[in-house]
Amino acid sequence: MTADKQKPTILLIAAGGTIGLVRNPQTGKSVPGWTGADLLVQTAVATTVDVRIRDWPETLEPYSSPNDLLAFARSLQQEVNNGVDGVVVTHGTDTLEEVAYFIDEVIPPAVPIVFTGAMRPTWVAGYDGIRNLENAFRVVLGVAEDYGTLVTLGDTVFEAWSVYKQNTGALDAFAARYGAPFGRILGDQVTLTWRPVPRTRLGRLPETLPTSVPILTMGIADDAIPLAHLPEPTVQGLVVAGMAAGSIPPIARERIMTLAETGLPVVLCSGAANGRTAEEYYYPGAYDDLRAAGVQIEDWLAPRKARIRLMLSLGLQEPYVPFGKEFIVGNQ
Repeated sequence: MTADKQKPTILLIAAGGTIGLVRNPQTGKSVPGWTGADLLVQTAVATTVDVRIRDWPETLEPYSSPNDLLAFARSLQQEVNNGVDGVVVTHGTDTLEEVAYFIDEVIPPAVPIVFTGAMRPTWVAGYDGIRNLENAFRVVLGVAEDYGTLVTLGDTVFEAWSVYKQNTGALDAFAARYGAPFGRILGDQVTLTWRPVPRTRLGRLPETLPTSVPILTMGIADDAIPLAHLPEPTVQGLVVAGMAAGSIPPIARERIMTLAETGLPVVLCSGAANGRTAEEYYYPGAYDDLRAAGVQIEDWLAPRKARIRLMLSLGLQEPYVPFGKEFIVGNQ
């Protein structure tokens, strides 16, 4: 780098979560404490980049309604439009996978965006927050914008659509759904062994989001009785997490089809941790009656991300389009 070359400008959004929790000496409880500046000062990145810091409201759970997601995304989009070379977001890990996917869908990939967090608070032995934050800066400085929104924790890099939290407390709590490609970080070296598949993102923000899009998880012999009592004017969409490859017990199946036939947007996806909603591959025609009733079969996304996609399609007043057709070789 030449002496007169301007340093890259990175926006750091500190959106709460375990990475900034401290211990209250009076109560012993974990409480929000460290700001973005508190986190940044402990890293080694300040000498190589210019960092703008934006602290999001410091609460343990900053999203009390779906439209809080829109406010977060609008703020991030405005900062990108103001001219930054990348964005790092520190975030709570319980909701990180959903928010990262939301951002990936609505903000056109003009600059790299990387989410990270911590599995342990600042006062616990083995605190992983600063290592994860430094890795996020390494990734955001080293990837092209066409990778879209990425997530890094535990020296691993994930795509936003595929990442999920598989363990509640382990340092390697995050994994990739359906064997999706990922990268590794060793020391200060980031290794990405894939190029992103070009795909169409929604690329814009709706004016508002629906407030009631529940997820119904299926179990053996489930009759889905809550569906018989749904307040129709209130519920705006439904995601069904089928058993493993997407199977649904008979009585529940009838109730789901009845709802879909009334015009309620319904999306069926696999409730398994990994794999596509692939029942139809081995049992051709298994979803014919559901499709005829209007149910959309989501092959790639986990239930919580299918819910995000359904909320966005409802907010944009567009039909739900299942994710991931671009990943199938030969698919046109």
